[in-house]
Amino acid sequence: MLSVTQYIANEFGSKKGLLRYVFFGIKNIFGNYNNAAHGEFKDVERLVFICSGNICRSPFGEAVSLREKFPAVSYGLHCRGDDPAFERTLKFAKELGYDLTTHRSQHISKYSPLDSDLLVVMEPAHLLELEALFPNSKKVLIGLLSQSKTVYLHDPYNTNDHFFVKCLKSIEFATKKLISDLGLKV
Repeated sequence: MLSVTQYIANEFGSKKGLLRYVFFGIKNIFGNYNNAAHGEFKDVERLVFICSGNICRSPFGEAVSLREKFPAVSYGLHCRGDDPAFERTLKFAKELGYDLTTHRSQHISKYSPLDSDLLVVMEPAHLLELEALFPNSKKVLIGLLSQSKTVYLHDPYNTNDHFFVKCLKSIEFATKKLISDLGLKV
């Protein structure tokens, strides 16, 4: 039987992850993220995955999209750029059948928005930053498309292996669902 601490680590990544999950979940109940929910996105030709460091979540989403034959790129809001994917991302992505060895992080300042882009966001805090940077761009919180329907997808960087894989599988499921549900498959 798992201890409470182990359960929290496995399901939410950390105590901080649990608190953010609950906090942002309550805000979602009150409609705070309706503008970034699964919707009618017309004329989307590219998915742009965005997270903090562009070494875990967003490059994995990009890899899933590319495997599904849909154009994608990824960026980090708080990275310096040109860093490889995190070694644990490389390991677990490989176990799931994805090769991220050629990935190099890109800072969001390198992004040139296109009208046909859909920004795929991991956390509500990222959504707020992107609203300020790109107010007219279409955005979706990827967690809302996952099996758990959460608005907050905790960064797996400092989490245990169980949560790390769970996070990547959530991104994989949600990315495939996004491409399928919105008729984006080419």
